[in-house]
Amino acid sequence: MKLVAAVLMLVTLSACTGPRGLNRQALQESFHDHPEMVTDRDVPSTMALAPTLTHPYRLALYFNHKDFPALPSLRRVDWRSADADRISTALVQLKEEGILQQVSVLANSSVQGTTFRDLRLAAARYNVDALLIIDGASTVERYNNGHAAWYATGLGAYLAHGTESHALFAMEGSLWDVRTGYLYGSQTAEGETTLVGPAPFVDDGEAVAQAKAAAMERFSKEIVAMLRLVREKTRATK
Repeated sequence: MKLVAAVLMLVTLSACTGPRGLNRQALQESFHDHPEMVTDRDVPSTMALAPTLTHPYRLALYFNHKDFPALPSLRRVDWRSADADRISTALVQLKEEGILQQVSVLANSSVQGTTFRDLRLAAARYNVDALLIIDGASTVERYNNGHAAWYATGLGAYLAHGTESHALFAMEGSLWDVRTGYLYGSQTAEGETTLVGPAPFVDDGEAVAQAKAAAMERFSKEIVAMLRLVREKTRATK
């Protein structure tokens, strides 16, 4: 009877610790959590900005690094050189199409400051025409499912697939004119995955890595499409 009671109690607990849903809104808002000071006088000057791109142009990629001290549920992105290589590889076809002349990566260490102006100045030092600022963040929800009741048997903790790790990785890329600060467009992409298994073997970090890989694949395709659209729009305005 005691074993039955323990199992029933664990079933109840596992139901209580079920999925509550990932906070997509907080994830998206994290990309714009420190806006620069804006006044009414900035609006006319912003509307007066004009594109200056001619094709092919020199593009720099900048991967934003930041923490989330007020939002412990969000995770900072661990950008790697492989991430830049993946996007650069996807953009090779745009060189062949005459859209891009070169693609480089703006190193975080080359930016002296944290504002958008600082980014443009660093890009100007590299003599590039456009800057693609890439933001990313992830969130994980870990919970037990009904199979977690088997954890009460001891051995079941290593055999029962009673734990799930649901990860969401979101990315945003914004294309800016280095000379004028004109915004050509922005694109977002998401990757999502769920790992299921015994609690000791379900790795939240692996879930994030798989979600990130899925987001990167979608993002690379969407950025290629956006840059093609930018070319068509700039042609139409000339």
